[in-house]
Amino acid sequence: MSTRGLRLLILFVWVFGLAAGCAAVPPAASHVAAATPKPLHDDDDVDDDGWLWRRLTGQNSASAEQNAPSPVVAASGAEPIDPRSGISSPVVPATGLPSTASTEPESQNDSSYELSDFSPDNIGGTLKKMSGYGPNEGVARALLQEGESLFRQKKYSEAAGRFRSAAARWPDSPLEEDAWFLEAESYFFSDKYPKAQDTYDKLLEKHKIPRHLDAICKRLFAIAQYWEQLHASSPHWPTTPNLTDASRPRFDTFGNAIKAYESVRMHDPIGPLADDAVMATANTYFRKGRYEDAAYHYDVVRKEYPRSEHQPRAHLLGIQSKLQMYQGHLYDGTPLKEADELAEQALSQFRRELGAEQQRVAQVRNDIVRRKAERDWAVAQYYDKKKQYGAARHYYQAILKDYPLTQFAPQAQARLEQIRGEPEEPPNRFKWLTNVFEPPEEKKGQAPDSPTPFEDSRAPLQWVSDLLRRHPYPAEEYIK
Repeated sequence: MSTRGLRLLILFVWVFGLAAGCAAVPPAASHVAAATPKPLHDDDDVDDDGWLWRRLTGQNSASAEQNAPSPVVAASGAEPIDPRSGISSPVVPATGLPSTASTEPESQNDSSYELSDFSPDNIGGTLKKMSGYGPNEGVARALLQEGESLFRQKKYSEAAGRFRSAAARWPDSPLEEDAWFLEAESYFFSDKYPKAQDTYDKLLEKHKIPRHLDAICKRLFAIAQYWEQLHASSPHWPTTPNLTDASRPRFDTFGNAIKAYESVRMHDPIGPLADDAVMATANTYFRKGRYEDAAYHYDVVRKEYPRSEHQPRAHLLGIQSKLQMYQGHLYDGTPLKEADELAEQALSQFRRELGAEQQRVAQVRNDIVRRKAERDWAVAQYYDKKKQYGAARHYYQAILKDYPLTQFAPQAQARLEQIRGEPEEPPNRFKWLTNVFEPPEEKKGQAPDSPTPFEDSRAPLQWVSDLLRRHPYPAEEYIK
């Protein structure tokens, strides 16, 4: 390529990148109105609450209730009186700005740039700064104030755009944290739960312990419950796309519900909703028939949250999950052993809390004992049929000792009487062949009567000579 062509290519890439960067930056406060996002509803007379919130608070008419997309419980839990309601710590106030605060793009006094400013990671921010849309705290606070005003008017879609722009104009600051939180709240109360979850997760990822952690966990828990109920009422394959309902994820409603539950526990493991999230995850897997995953999460509740109110139910449902994992006496017996331990713990620790379930747990434990005896009986029968009576006696005696009240105890006693005179191991039918590779019992421990391989040059054929000496035949004369 010629030098002129290379220059033209570089110029084209530069102009294209500059145009793309200018189009991607958020608008300044002076012309935000020109870029107002499209409201959730086309009808100007309908406010932007969302059908879930209106139906919960009884604001819908009878006809509106019939048109509700789903009968499940809504995720929107409380009406926000103002954008800071329900927040554990107050957001950075948007008021009290200096009267000289400028809302126009800041002028660039420093026109010098370093080479690192044009790296792939920094080129976007550099282009914004060159075009006058770089970080500006005054513009960010003005946008945040506009967003709060729209939020109070329940114009959640427009408010989300202002909060998003405010976060972009003053990144890596407490203002960004508040703006992202209020943006997620706007999505939440306009029933755009996937966008709300993504914004909450983005906030938790960048600001590890945000000031609004309790409120975020409540929102994510409500979203997870809504998606779980929605999937139960109208299940779909994970790969089935959702193109019409803004309150559902694009794909895999069930998987996103589990992700929301796990986000609550991972980001606030000692919070008030941590054990609730783990228990809800376990119950979801249990209803889904995924008993191994359910048993794991019930174990997490039992071991990591010993003071949780879910302890009795975690024991009961953990027993059921492990029994469902058990596939029979021909397979691994670990789930059966763990279910027996859980049943014993439940009866000893939660006897009062179990109430009427106490008798049922006792019956389940008796059934577990029967199944464990069945496993030993199956192993004893296996060795019995192979005529390895020593091993068979061991398991028959274990049944009499450990499970004397089961139906297998009399059968084990009867079989022990029948094999009383039988040898420990079956007779060796191929002793002549095994002696080739292993010397007879009477010669074990005796000094060898033939030279070692290092003392006799005929050592490579010594094993042939020994074989022929034990079993002579005419071919022996060929061995010299």
